[in-house]
Amino acid sequence: MIPSHHNQLGNASFRLLPLSVIHEKQTALHRDDHYMFIVQQKGNFIMEVDFKTIELKGTSVCFVGPGQIHSYIYQENNKGWFLFAESGAVSEPYREILDMHQCIHQSVPIDKHDPAFDLLPLFEKIEKDKTLRNPSIEISLMEATIGIIASRISEAPLSQSQYGGQKYSITRQFKKYITEHFKTIKQVQQYAKLLHITPLYLNEAVKEVTGYPASFWIQHKTLLEARRLLFYTSMDVKQIAFELGYNDPIYFSRFFKKGTGMTALEFRAKNQDLSHHHH
Repeated sequence: MIPSHHNQLGNASFRLLPLSVIHEKQTALHRDDHYMFIVQQKGNFIMEVDFKTIELKGTSVCFVGPGQIHSYIYQENNKGWFLFAESGAVSEPYREILDMHQCIHQSVPIDKHDPAFDLLPLFEKIEKDKTLRNPSIEISLMEATIGIIASRISEAPLSQSQYGGQKYSITRQFKKYITEHFKTIKQVQQYAKLLHITPLYLNEAVKEVTGYPASFWIQHKTLLEARRLLFYTSMDVKQIAFELGYNDPIYFSRFFKKGTGMTALEFRAKNQDLSHHHH
């Protein structure tokens, strides 16, 4: 099964570590139940997140959402921080921005004078100063840092739609419903019904905000989960089809091939060596 890291933060809401810790303990492919943010001051960092390669060059920020499978591939002359945060500790407006950009745009280059580079050393100083070790101060600094990261991520050319607008709200709710119901609800019109709008308007809103139609995101979620199960488990194709809500394994196989360009077994065979390498 996919290795999952739970309760790594203990009783803390946040944890800050230098990027150099990865040299001391290489981390295999895994998923977390919390957010991970990377604030990089210099160097190169390459990681894989849900079958996509993310490369950070120089001053950059990046996030990995709860449940996303990731591994570290390459590091060179790194300086910066990992910031881990419990999902509930990330305020809802920031979570919304991160969720909207997940799988589309999870990293962005930033200016070397970005305030994020001032806040994290300040956090480290306060942690060392016993007279200032106040949870409220630390939480305020962490929230401010995550707010800056979310703002930088949101500046990415993702959408012409204003944050907080109706189409943005529809898209956010639609993506939330997909996460909750993708195994049982497969059709755009079914999601439109949940949202009390027409399928046409749902498609229009989602495409304007994300650049892709509603059907793309339904298929994207299912194919991502299928790839995860093929890669990290020994379940056969029939079992995976049933797990993802398909009563007809043949139909599921056709759907997978159309979406990925290869059969489920070809995908598993192609990635077998990589899977063994990581474990």
